[in-house]
Amino acid sequence: MAIKHSPFDEASPLQTVRIIGQIASSTLGSSIGTQAAEILDRIDALLKEAGTDKSELIQANFWLRDLTSFDEMNVVWERWITAGTTPRRTTFEDHNLPPLCDLRVDAIAWSMTKNSGPSQGV
Repeated sequence: MAIKHSPFDEASPLQTVRIIGQIASSTLGSSIGTQAAEILDRIDALLKEAGTDKSELIQANFWLRDLTSFDEMNVVWERWITAGTTPRRTTFEDHNLPPLCDLRVDAIAWSMTKNSGPSQGV
């Protein structure tokens, strides 16, 4: 059975911003919490540059080198995420991350086109 997708409507003001493959750069080799903070700060900046913010997140995917570091990473995530707007989140274990990299994050957020006014979460 084929999956049917709604057609993409370029006239629609509601679009998404995709931030893919974010890993630490200045904190490689540091604790998972330090790497997570760097990555989430960068995602904040990229969302702002795209005209949205973390309150509009729809989905976040985390790849951890070792799932035993989940709790440490989660503390940073819980402090960073906007209360009441927690997006869907999936966490995977990936032993094939680059050397010294213990975390990779992908994020998807809603973004309104410039002509449509303020963003509204759906």
